[in-house]
Amino acid sequence: MCTIIILFILLTYSNAFQDGTRFSTPNYPKPYTGHLYQRQTISVNQSQGVAVVFDQFLASAHDCVIACPTNDDACSSLCGDAMDHGLVPKILRVPGETTLTIVSVEPNDGFPHSGISGKAIPYDLNKISFFECNDQVDLSSGDTYYLISQNYPLSPSTAFSKCSIKFSTSGSRQGIRFAVYDFYLSQLDSFLITGTENVTITGFATEDEPVVFYFQNEADVMFSITHQDHSFIQKRFYILVQSYENSAIQNCANTGKFDVALGQTISFGTGQFGVDPYSNNLNCGYNYTRKAGQNSLFALAIQYETEKCCDTMSIDGLTSDQQIYQGFQYSSLYFTDSEQISFFFESDPLVGGTGLNASLEHIDCTCSPGLVLVKNSILTSPGYSNSISYCPDLFCTPKIEFQDDLYDLQLEFTDINLRSYSLNNDTDSLTFLDSYGHSVVQMKPGYIGFMKFWATVSPVTLEFVSKSLTAFPLNMIETIITEKVVFNDAFIFKDISNLNLSSSNTFEFVVNGRPGTQIFMYFFTKTTNQVFIDIFDGDSMDATRIDNKALYSNILENGESLSLSTSSNKAVIHIRGDPTFYQPGTDFQALVTDLGTSCGPMVYSLRQQKTSSGDISIQGTDCFKILHFADSSYSQSAYMNLKFSKAMPMQVFYGLNIDNLIAQNTNDSIPQDLFTNYLVLKYSTSETSTVSYSWDISSGLIARTMQPEETVILLSDDYSKSNTVQTIQQFSVQLVM
Repeated sequence: MCTIIILFILLTYSNAFQDGTRFSTPNYPKPYTGHLYQRQTISVNQSQGVAVVFDQFLASAHDCVIACPTNDDACSSLCGDAMDHGLVPKILRVPGETTLTIVSVEPNDGFPHSGISGKAIPYDLNKISFFECNDQVDLSSGDTYYLISQNYPLSPSTAFSKCSIKFSTSGSRQGIRFAVYDFYLSQLDSFLITGTENVTITGFATEDEPVVFYFQNEADVMFSITHQDHSFIQKRFYILVQSYENSAIQNCANTGKFDVALGQTISFGTGQFGVDPYSNNLNCGYNYTRKAGQNSLFALAIQYETEKCCDTMSIDGLTSDQQIYQGFQYSSLYFTDSEQISFFFESDPLVGGTGLNASLEHIDCTCSPGLVLVKNSILTSPGYSNSISYCPDLFCTPKIEFQDDLYDLQLEFTDINLRSYSLNNDTDSLTFLDSYGHSVVQMKPGYIGFMKFWATVSPVTLEFVSKSLTAFPLNMIETIITEKVVFNDAFIFKDISNLNLSSSNTFEFVVNGRPGTQIFMYFFTKTTNQVFIDIFDGDSMDATRIDNKALYSNILENGESLSLSTSSNKAVIHIRGDPTFYQPGTDFQALVTDLGTSCGPMVYSLRQQKTSSGDISIQGTDCFKILHFADSSYSQSAYMNLKFSKAMPMQVFYGLNIDNLIAQNTNDSIPQDLFTNYLVLKYSTSETSTVSYSWDISSGLIARTMQPEETVILLSDDYSKSNTVQTIQQFSVQLVM
């Protein structure tokens, strides 16, 4: 007997996959400049929300997409270079009908940016999913398929086992591209793409940069995600799937090898920069040389922006290492003493962007000679004409001599444009010195004053000084503010929170600990959508970058604080505000120390007002505990209260300064209301004790019921800050019956 088994495999087919509303900056994919404002309403069913997703988001820092529910003001937004930072979720999720706005919230930078392109897609609020498993997708239309994990940017609420999607394309579009912008899965999960080759994506694939994979005609995706309830790391992926045409490789104009004469400037780049996007499948090489032995440099002024995932420019000769650029860039100025510098620009078959615009000059660094003035003459800085700029590390002192028994000298400055750099407040300068060496005037960047001067005695001297630091990339000028932190036995804690994060500056802390220690960083508030943080495990940005993914998934703001640590006693910390920092309610608070954690968790934080932080266990030898409350207003009227479960030796320090000792024992008269964000406890005890604390904000009146013979101590927030050592800024009130 023969048994016939017929197996039906149900495979859904998507013609109009992920129906939704397209939106973009004006004339996209052409680059845009200028003020943005456009608004539209996305209507959905009662049980639906709107997922705003993006396939390109390279914009001025304060150009934003804002999605708001029409029935309240709980808006979400993305601004600036959202596709350029791997840990920024590339989605705005709004429940119900949505107002979608593309707007410039502040004047933009005037740079031609690649623009914003995306789609508003309805999704089921009861099943937060943006696609169906066992889907079949025809990409021939050229539309983007948003392969986005369920519940993105949060972890899936349930496990997914063997979810599969089949992609295909036909006609002139013979290729399929998977641009992976956000991918964080654990070793227990799997993600496989099969096609012309098999690709397995694992771990934190987009920790540094997006990754991209190309296939022909068809490709199948299969993935499984285990359910994980307790993890700092949110499991998620954000992948753009698109088809493309297999067109021929194209070359840029003026490619090849060139010798650059002294004073010569060569311009190169992609066609119609800032007007049209660069072409697909570009393969462009530029190679420039200069003669050795001259007092000269290569000066490079460059503007550059490309699709983040897939198009790159590499530069050899700018530094000892190859520089690779992709994604979001500002205008930059570089100098190099290399005798050869080369560029290679490459784009893939899709999207495009603003492109490359550069000028390379063989710039003269020879100081101008002095003048023996007979009649009118002109004195300029080295290489002055139509130069990109002037050289760094100059110290020029040309003298102007004239026949002072017959003539007076009139000196008129007609063009002063000097560089500056905020690091150590370094600036270039031009100083006018009289014949006696006295400074008549010193001009620095931003100089406003007299431009005409007279001299009656010969000679006079012009002193022109340019610093090496001012030759940093132009996009770095006045954006990095550096502070050196050196720990010693009297200084072991440093708050790194009091930062003007809305200024677009990058705040750099160069930290050196005591010999044999490590650097520990504690974070008290959520970082996602508030700050970008980079931590380098050494004394420079050349050191290994510390894995900080836990920060961007952390939602804990009470109790034991999240920490990261280095492997040695050195660290460089960069903190930069998210471009959406203009929104109210944002906050960032953090601490750095070189003190270890041998006595168990060291730092505890509390955010809810007048809520006990619980019982914090205290036991050990030469131990520290740091108690902190997070007050987003940084109000001077906020105060802390402290209680101990038993009497014991305990040093209590006011604030992070261990010179501010306010108690030696737990039964001392410790101030009841402590106006500070921090208390430091130091103890040695073999018996287990507990401590709890709470905080509140005073409305101007603190009510306290006193008992007979009781002393109440209040400690103000300016305690111990007076320059007069005899003054102790602390007072007490005693009730005597």
